[in-house]
Amino acid sequence: MKKGTLSTIICGVIVLVSFIAILFFAAPRGLGRDRDNEFRSGSGIEISQLSDLQSESLYKLCKVWGYAKYRHPSVIDGSLNWDAELFRVMPDVLAAGSPDEANTVLYLWLSQFPFTTAEPGSTARLWLDLQEEAGGISADAVWISDTDLLGEALSGYLTDLSQVYTADRGDSYASFDITAKVSFDNEQSLPCSPEDDGVKLLALFRFWNIYEYYSPNVSITKIDWDEALKQGIPKIVQTDTYRDYVLALAETAALTGDAHIAVRDPEDTIDNYYGTYFLPCRFQTAEGQVVVSETSDSESTDSLQRGDVITAVNGIPIDERIETLSRYIAVPEDGKIGSLMDSSLLKSDQDKARVDVIRNGAPLSLTVKCSESSFRSTENLSSRLISDGRIGYLNPTVSSENELKQIMSKFQDTEGIIVDLRYYPSNFIRRLLGEYLIPEPAQFATMSLPNPVAPGSFYFNDNCISGSGYLRSTGEDDTEYPLYQGRTVILMDDTSVSRSEFTIMALRQTPGAVVVGSPSLGTDGDVVDVSLPGQISFSISGLGVYTPDGGQTQRIGLTPDIECRPTVEGIREGRDELVKKAVEIILSDEEVE
Repeated sequence: MKKGTLSTIICGVIVLVSFIAILFFAAPRGLGRDRDNEFRSGSGIEISQLSDLQSESLYKLCKVWGYAKYRHPSVIDGSLNWDAELFRVMPDVLAAGSPDEANTVLYLWLSQFPFTTAEPGSTARLWLDLQEEAGGISADAVWISDTDLLGEALSGYLTDLSQVYTADRGDSYASFDITAKVSFDNEQSLPCSPEDDGVKLLALFRFWNIYEYYSPNVSITKIDWDEALKQGIPKIVQTDTYRDYVLALAETAALTGDAHIAVRDPEDTIDNYYGTYFLPCRFQTAEGQVVVSETSDSESTDSLQRGDVITAVNGIPIDERIETLSRYIAVPEDGKIGSLMDSSLLKSDQDKARVDVIRNGAPLSLTVKCSESSFRSTENLSSRLISDGRIGYLNPTVSSENELKQIMSKFQDTEGIIVDLRYYPSNFIRRLLGEYLIPEPAQFATMSLPNPVAPGSFYFNDNCISGSGYLRSTGEDDTEYPLYQGRTVILMDDTSVSRSEFTIMALRQTPGAVVVGSPSLGTDGDVVDVSLPGQISFSISGLGVYTPDGGQTQRIGLTPDIECRPTVEGIREGRDELVKKAVEIILSDEEVE
């Protein structure tokens, strides 16, 4: 073979290999969902004026789209971009001239995505059997059988889909880790412009269906969850600015009463509702009023002082501020603002604010210099001996297990300890402190966890145990801890939330333990993060938490054994009435029933 001919062949091979490589790397790869890029920059859907019929049709679309999103095998395995499919069908739904026509549009759309029904696979059957054996919450999907609402064909499609159980959900919009905790990390990020009604509706639909199928608390929302959707659709469509869009979503989210939900966006729309400047103080609620509990310059009569009752900021009455913010912040029950409004209630749009207060019974108007950052407390939060060393005061924000062991060694011979769960505890407090206080392992709660193969269903789990020997039984710690012999008093109020509440439930299994204060916030359960178009994020309560006998804790909170609340006078004089009551209980000769 001639040298020139060989070179030509080699060059030809190189060109061919390069061409194949280019084709390989240029070819779409990954999930079908990720290759569907038609709507990555927006939906292009604008609604000039939403009619009642269109609103009703969109309500139906949201429910049908959401039901299929978490059940259809081709959506679950990532083959279909379900956001894109929403944008494809939405114009036809909006154009439907009657409810029956909207049903036909939806049926013809879904008919493009056939599926087969079969007996559940072995893994799916295990989950279904667990649900049946353990008991729990069953999904309420009676609406899919409502032929008056959906028509025969659409209802039949959804009814057949209800019999499909898919266990492998790694690529689903709702995936699960090895502990069966749900994750929404597979949701795609989208930009949101104020005129893009399609994307705004997607945001509402995404959130509504996530709460519908992955919150164990959907049956105890402030209003019927279907009604929340009906109200939310026209509100989201009518928004003209990014701020209004965020507020419309927050308004729907607030209807859950789930205080784990805190809508966050790049502009901090909720926190900065009244401005970006902070009043230089902390506040507490006492006797139905907002009271300054700590401030940086309480010596000057021209500045805020501890015990001042704030009645208005910049001419806006404090009650009006609370009522307005409660539209956008998920307050579990009226008046339970706890720490939910710490960063939003006492804000100003200027660096000086006019603050109206009542001081010692007399009204007073102050001009207060504000700050760009929130007030930093100088309060002594350390765990320490009090009452001449007879009582140990434990702040549960201790930094390490070793620190807690040192504290309990110091407290071992005291007459009692006060565990102040108005503060958010470290994650080991419940387990490790339980070893000192509770003589033997005891169940303190029941949880409900999402069933991966049956969206909307949750199974009960009773493995919420704390007490002496529990850590050894799990292999976490083989130390035998000395059992504390003094009295235990636990403090709580409506700032006690989530892990604080779970810890209270565990530690009140201590023999003779007394819980002092007022009902907790009522927001327990592991948090699950969610993202929405326009860089909006928030969390929901992903697990249900109940008393050992199945009693509800969400929204209503835990009930104290002895009710004790702060007073305006006590705050003004620097007294912590809950600590004072705890000391009285510990040093009393009488047992508290």
